Amino acid sequence: MKIEYVNPFVEATVHTFKSMCGVEPVRDGKLELKEAGFIGAYDLLGVLGLSGGVRGAILMTMDLEVGKKVVGAFLMEAIPEANADLMDGYGEILNIIAGAAAAKLEGMRINLALPTVVLGKNQQMHAKIGNPWVIIPMKFPEWGKFNIEISMEEA
Repeated sequence: MKIEYVNPFVEATVHTFKSMCGVEPVRDGKLELKEAGFIGAYDLLGVLGLSGGVRGAILMTMDLEVGKKVVGAFLMEAIPEANADLMDGYGEILNIIAGAAAAKLEGMRINLALPTVVLGKNQQMHAKIGNPWVIIPMKFPEWGKFNIEISMEEA
């Protein structure tokens, strides 16, 4: 995956959370490249497939409590527990981020799949050999940490 594909996803993440949730995330450390094996995830995991001019996926993962605050700000109502509103709102935020990033990748025709959201402890994603994941650690200073993760190759 070309490193210049990363910045549009970081920019889209910051812009989406700032404009849609009223909170500005910041980078929280160095990028990590996971070339093969298992990648640990927080409690709340959203994944959205990319196809067309590229093949791959974007993943967003954060603790449940952080996710409830984020989605609550997005929906402008409290999310006291894990429910359908949390899962749908989380998926929609991921969809907005992916769409905004895809629009910034000029000249590439990128199709977005429907997001899938999973909730549970000790989740792991597998990084297939040849399709590395770029892990971008981020945080909301007010709420906590999360990751944006991208695996993408030109078709």
